[in-house]
Parts: sequence; structure tokens; C-alpha cells
Amino acid sequence: MLKHWLIDLIGHVSGLSETQLRQIEKSLPASKALIDLLNRAQPIIEQAHKLYAEAEPLIDEAMKEWQTVGPAAQILIDVIGHHVNKGSSPAEAAEAVRTALNGSIKSVAQDHWIDQRMSCVTVFGGTGFVGRRIVRYLCESGITVRIASRHPRGIEGDAVKQIAADAHDERSVEAAVAGADGVVNAISLYVEHGSETFHSAHVEAAARIASVARRVGATRLVHLSGIGADAASPSPYIRSRGEGEAAVQAAFPGAVIIRPAVMFASDDGFLTTILRLVRALPAYPIFGDGRTRLQPVYADDVAAAITQVLRQSKKPYPVYELAGPRVYSYEELLRTIARTAGLRTVPMRIPFALWDALASVAEVLPHPPLTRNQVELMRIDTTASDNLPGFRVLGISPRSLEQELEAMLEQSKKVVRRES
Repeated sequence: MLKHWLIDLIGHVSGLSETQLRQIEKSLPASKALIDLLNRAQPIIEQAHKLYAEAEPLIDEAMKEWQTVGPAAQILIDVIGHHVNKGSSPAEAAEAVRTALNGSIKSVAQDHWIDQRMSCVTVFGGTGFVGRRIVRYLCESGITVRIASRHPRGIEGDAVKQIAADAHDERSVEAAVAGADGVVNAISLYVEHGSETFHSAHVEAAARIASVARRVGATRLVHLSGIGADAASPSPYIRSRGEGEAAVQAAFPGAVIIRPAVMFASDDGFLTTILRLVRALPAYPIFGDGRTRLQPVYADDVAAAITQVLRQSKKPYPVYELAGPRVYSYEELLRTIARTAGLRTVPMRIPFALWDALASVAEVLPHPPLTRNQVELMRIDTTASDNLPGFRVLGISPRSLEQELEAMLEQSKKVVRRES
């Protein structure tokens, strides 16, 4: 059919007779053989089209399933690499994470709608910047919260219990977690001091909390990490974040990893610092060429998302990346903050090498305004991946940086009016 159709078409276009076309056909044996082959293949091609039409919706569904399993699988690959790097053989590493692998795969295959009742949640790092907000959102949702901290603070509220706990001591961790339905690890370290290293805080303590939580029967564990966490990074801080994720998934199959972008709020060290410096300096020093991309997220939105993950009946995804509604370059962010505040600023580009030197000096201060890990994070883009779930699947519309900044400025004006 294809052969005759092609000959008829050539004859129609060229005006050659059928006899002339047959002579041309004989002089082109390879072309004739190709046409014969295509002619025989036509039914197969038609069948393939039908099969593809049937397969297309299945391909879409499979892609959605892989978005669920893929992040967990990647973390488990990191787990194996972590064990091998510690001297274990590949077989020992595989055995160490087999339970985690089974748990991750089974968690996807099971029914996504699970009756999740949370009456008590233990929050490690509950006195910190994000931890305080997590505690507040959990309390507002009717959950009793235990704040596990080495230095308990006087936090009021019938639904809040203070527990003195050291994440480096297993018995202490067990006492804090025993009887809790859920556990949140919001411990973070930005500057190393003596035995307090990135590895001890983000990997060892995280693995200990996860292991104990699993052993005592906690239903759900949420581990706070960060966008950009990478077990293969040369940066000790970023590497420890990635290794921590792997260690947690190995110790508690089904643990939920929360990766927020750089967070802002009225009491943060990010937005407020930039605003203060824009007001004070005629030229604002920026990192490198100012092209690093970031997607700042409101800290309260992160806390609300963690609360939602803990309370939802639907089985959560293994990894969430939480970021704000807009991606900025660092220079665009600076100009946006200045414009919103009604200020003018001149960006002054400073090489990263100089920033590293300044951070090294600043880290000797009790409360350093800049650390080397912060400089390292500014070298990489910290934007949410399109392939990982975020606020949308949790039904949360993230607050923009401009909205929060405008609210902060309005509040400042009210304070000035009251004092004048």
C-alpha cells in the first residue's frame, strides 16, 4: 500500500509514466528495499500507535508515583553511600538500610488515607526561630506539645510542657519522646563550638532522635533540613544536612524531610538585617555578582506546613521543599526590599573570597553577624524543585516577602506614633 502510494505520488508530481517509474525503481534497489520494508512495517507502526495511546495515561500516573518514591529512593542511595564511606562493605550498608527501603516502598504502596490522630508531639529545638512557631501552631491545633531543650525557657500555656533533654544523650532523648505520637527535630547549628559540630548536631543527634522515636513507637517523625542539602557537598554545613537526611531515613523509615528555603519573619536575622543595612549604608555589599537565585519563605508558613504534615490523615510524601511565591536573584531581592521600604540603595559587588575572610573573623564573636556556612549557601541557588511537593499539596498559600515587609514597616510606624 505504502509502495504503490509513493509511486503514484512521484508520478503525479513528476509527470512520468508508470513504465518510466518502474525503470527508475529497478535502478534504485536500496530505495525499493526500504519501501518494501516500510510497507511490511506499516501494520506494526499502526499497532504501536494504538498501544501508545493506551499507555499514555499510565505513563502520566507512573510519573506521579515516581515523584513520591523518587526522593525517598535518592535519600536511601545517600544512606548506602554514607555507610560505605564509614568503612562498611556495600553488603553491610545494604543490610543496614533494607528495613528503610522496605518501609519507604511499602509506604507508597499502602493506602494514602491513614487515620492520623496526634495528641502529643515532642519538638526538639522548640525554643529556636522555627521551633517556637511550630510549637505555637501545634498548640493552636489542640495538640499537647513537649519542648525538649537543654535549657528550658519559661513558655506559658497549658498545652506546653518543658522537658530538659540533651539530643546527644540517648536516655534523655527517650524520656522526651516516650508516649509521644509525633516527633519534630528542628535542631540546627550555624557555628561550630568545640564538640558541637555540624556532624554531631545534624547527623549524629538527628539519627539518635529518629532511632529512639522509631523504637518507642512514634507514629510520625518530621525532620527539618534545608533546600540545598547535599551529602556530596565540600561544605561541612551543607554536607552534614544531606548526611543527616540520609541517617534519619535509615533510622526511621517513613520519616518526613522538610526542606525550607531561606526563612524570613519580623524577628529573623535575614530580612531585618538587610533592611537595617540598607537604611544605614550608602552602598550595600552583595555576594559575588548578585546573581545567586533564592526563594525566601515565611517562617510561619513553614511551621504551618509541619503542623499539617503531622496532623493530616493522608500519608505524607517523604520530602517536601517549601519556598515562597517568588524567585529572586540576590540583587533583585535587595532592590525589592529597598523599594518596598521607600529607600534607595547602590549594590556593591564583593568577591566570595573576601566574604569568606570576613566570616572567618566574625565567627570568633559570641553572636556572629556572618558565618562561613552562610557565605557558602549564598554560592548556590536555593529554590524549590519542580519535581518535589511543597505548599500546594498541603493547601497552603505562602506569604510573600513584600507582604511581611509591608506589615513590619506598618507596625514600626504604629510604634513610633504611640511613642511620639
